[in-house]
Formats: sequence, structure tokens, C-alpha cells
Amino acid sequence: MIRGLLILLLCQFAGEVIARAAGIPVPGGVIGMLLLFAGLLIRRGVPDDLEQVSQTVLKPLTLYFVPASVGIMTMGPLLAQEGLRIGLVLLLSTLLPLLVCGYGLDRWLQKRGGA
Repeated sequence: MIRGLLILLLCQFAGEVIARAAGIPVPGGVIGMLLLFAGLLIRRGVPDDLEQVSQTVLKPLTLYFVPASVGIMTMGPLLAQEGLRIGLVLLLSTLLPLLVCGYGLDRWLQKRGGA
């Protein structure tokens, strides 16, 4: 289990180092996750230690959303004033990438002759 935790922490650390050294405007955690994903693809599987740690970390997943929920509750006046605009931005920022990706995938599949 310690080995799995060490793998997660090293990927996180490597991602942070890469993000800061290269000046990339991407969070180090995202880069670390990509490094972990690449390592798992190369290895073609998940080590038992890493799987055990992952299951342990994911069990209390709902608790990770408590700070966001509290933040939303404390911003009641702002949501009352700007809620419609925020909702519209959330809707568009979800739908537009979904439509663009769907269209792109459809075009790509047509070119490959797979659809």
C-alpha cells in the first residue's frame, strides 16, 4: 500500500515540477495524472498496491465536494444576482465542447469508413 501511495505522490510531484519548470498554465496535478496514465499504459495494467490505495482514496469521494457545496451556500447573494449568467455559461461551456467533439468524431469516423 505504501508503494502505491508513493507512486501517486511521485506522479503529483513530477507534474508540479514540470508545470513550474516549463511555465505551463496547467495544474501540476493534471500533468501528474497524465504521467500516471502514460505509465499505466506502458505497464499495461495497474499494480496491486496502486489499486488498493486508489480504492481507499475513492471511498470518501463525496466528502471531497463539501468545500464546493459550502462555497455555493455562502455565495447566495451573488448567485441570486448572477445565477442566470453563471448557469448560462455552465450550460454553454458543457454543450459547445460536447457538440464540437461529437461533430469532429463523426467526421473522423466517416473518413475512416467506420460509420
